[in-house]
Amino acid sequence: MEFLLDTADIAAVRKYNDIYDIAGVTTNPVILSRAGGEFLPTLYKIREIIKDKQLHVQVTASTPDEMEKEAEAIVKNLGKDVYIKVPVNEMGIKTIKNLKENGYRVTATVIYTLGQAILASSVGADYVAPYFNHICDHVGDAEKIIGEMAEIFKVQNKSTKILAASFRNTSQIITSILSGAEAVTLSPEMFSSMMNIPSVDATISKFSKAWSDMYGEKKIYEL
Repeated sequence: MEFLLDTADIAAVRKYNDIYDIAGVTTNPVILSRAGGEFLPTLYKIREIIKDKQLHVQVTASTPDEMEKEAEAIVKNLGKDVYIKVPVNEMGIKTIKNLKENGYRVTATVIYTLGQAILASSVGADYVAPYFNHICDHVGDAEKIIGEMAEIFKVQNKSTKILAASFRNTSQIITSILSGAEAVTLSPEMFSSMMNIPSVDATISKFSKAWSDMYGEKKIYEL
């Protein structure tokens, strides 16, 4: 199971990389614009923090030639191990095919349908990124679609991994994993929501009170 962090906020990358065993960081133009920094300097900082973990960077052009040029520039600046994110339409499929033929790592993104995922896998995408929440809002049953992706990739012996994205709540995250997603990318807020359980905090407070009643401010290593 891979957990990735879906943000370009440098402070958040530093914080959550320190707390969790994240597999890497995913970005897109919207996320980068929200972070407010310049494109390459922001990505350089993220790479410095996460070291050799995965970094997924999305192209912004609309034609295969331009997307391939952007991919070349991204790899030149950030290293050959970066994953190039390509939105999946017909031009995206052609771009993924060309990039894979030239040895790039590719994440097929903006996946709403089973057909998109199958076609992206057929041209060698390393990851497909179904947008769980968007599928629910615009297409149908995200749980069913991700489950079918997982089953088809297994039957066809495909190496393509499912990297589920775009979640509204923790239930959607768990559903994606149960449906067969090998990886999920989560915003900082979603990471925190998975651990924000008031009853757990209340129980921990009881443990602390029981200890302080016996030993005050002393710690175990001070006894």
